[in-house]
Amino acid sequence: MYIERTSYYARPGQAEAVGQTRRDACEVRRRLGLSAGSVYLRAHPGDDGPDVQWECAYATTAEHDADLAARATSPEFEAVRKRMRGLIDRFERHFLYADRPQAADHWAGDVRLEGLAIAPREVAYPSDGRSLAGYLYLPPGPGPFPCMVVNHGSGVHQGSNDVCKPSVASVLMSWGIACLYPHRRGYGNSPGTPWREDVSAEFGSEAYDRQLAARLDVESDDVVAAFDYLKDQPEIRGANIGVMGSSFGGTNTLLAAAKCADFRCAVEFAGAAMNWERTANLRRLMLDAAARLTQPIFFIQAANDYSVAPTRELAASLEGSGKDVEAKIYPAFGLTTEEGHLFERHGMLVWGPDVRRFLERCL
Repeated sequence: MYIERTSYYARPGQAEAVGQTRRDACEVRRRLGLSAGSVYLRAHPGDDGPDVQWECAYATTAEHDADLAARATSPEFEAVRKRMRGLIDRFERHFLYADRPQAADHWAGDVRLEGLAIAPREVAYPSDGRSLAGYLYLPPGPGPFPCMVVNHGSGVHQGSNDVCKPSVASVLMSWGIACLYPHRRGYGNSPGTPWREDVSAEFGSEAYDRQLAARLDVESDDVVAAFDYLKDQPEIRGANIGVMGSSFGGTNTLLAAAKCADFRCAVEFAGAAMNWERTANLRRLMLDAAARLTQPIFFIQAANDYSVAPTRELAASLEGSGKDVEAKIYPAFGLTTEEGHLFERHGMLVWGPDVRRFLERCL
């Protein structure tokens, strides 16, 4: 990632005019088919430094060269430049590339996805005598990459056309992170008994609770098997694999992290949100798993999910434990409980900055 940063030092009394002229230049850039970039104004008038700054990001030096050429051959852009020269004492232009702290070798950084197909490689991995389906997304570049195992919820039924969750994968790829989306036993394109056949008792009954806890416990073994597959892939940094998921996938995220200490971190969305108050066995299973965690975990839900008690109670159970725990309940996402429950899949613009910060630190 490259950045052009231009700093403008206004003549006395001209700072506001300089800002407006820079905004006008951004409009000209849009008409030329270029990125507008971002304009920054000095927050404290008495501070030293430029009055106005402009920044724009580029994937390559060639992209920046083409941008400079487009500006140089535009009479409209030259007219704005001439106006700016009458308003400033001086300006500075710097062309920079993004670096990262030496300690952050685990982190790949920003990746541009323009023109890239967000389409995974179909893979197969073994678990408990079955060959399970998985979908591996790799960012552009040579790798190897850090990777997140992203766990689906209960709705990926066998025969579904909704198989590979490109929305979440694209966000991870833009951060330079690979993504494996595995189908656990009995879901999607993986063999096995569908969960509803193993959990056949009436919803809310004690039998339902026992059946559901047992089913999700064995499903989490498939998530650990996905880790075992990933760690030996040449495109993946085996020491930098995390796990995340929502709903049944959130529960599996927690259970798998407790079983596999080699997962670097976990991001758990809405695990057991539809079942928490009615399933004492499942609650106990999840609370026991949380107590065994050795890696950082981030619990996330939207306020209008079916229940936010899982996030509150799981996080509270770890207070004072010395474990690395974050928890956040975001404002309502949509109007219905189902829309709130699907926050992970559709709310990346909301949770993305927080999850990115967590993964920069922990993955």
